[in-house]
Amino acid sequence: MFKTFIIQAIAAGIAVLVASKIMPGVRIRDGKTAIGIAAAFAVLNLVVGWLLKAVLAIVLLPAAVLTFGLAYLMLGLIVNTILLYVTDKLIDDFEIKGFGPLVGSAGLISVAAWLLPRIF
Repeated sequence: MFKTFIIQAIAAGIAVLVASKIMPGVRIRDGKTAIGIAAAFAVLNLVVGWLLKAVLAIVLLPAAVLTFGLAYLMLGLIVNTILLYVTDKLIDDFEIKGFGPLVGSAGLISVAAWLLPRIF
């Protein structure tokens, strides 16, 4: 469990740094802020991420039935978008302007969180 927590924090930090470089609308003051963002995002994911996933799984149940389960593929992206929005509001030196950069950054976090455990 602790290894997964560390990998998720690293994935979030790398993804947010990459997003700040390639996406307009994502601003990070410096590297220390990126570490704080990764830590805050990982803690939020650990504390409330499971609850969001459970609630959204129930909400998405009709769509999942209609799409034969494909709606659940969006579950991680939706949860990461919500948690990244909360992280943006918690950390002053981190700013995401607009819905597009928010979803794009959450998508990068989702891909990194999926990819890193398969590498390590």
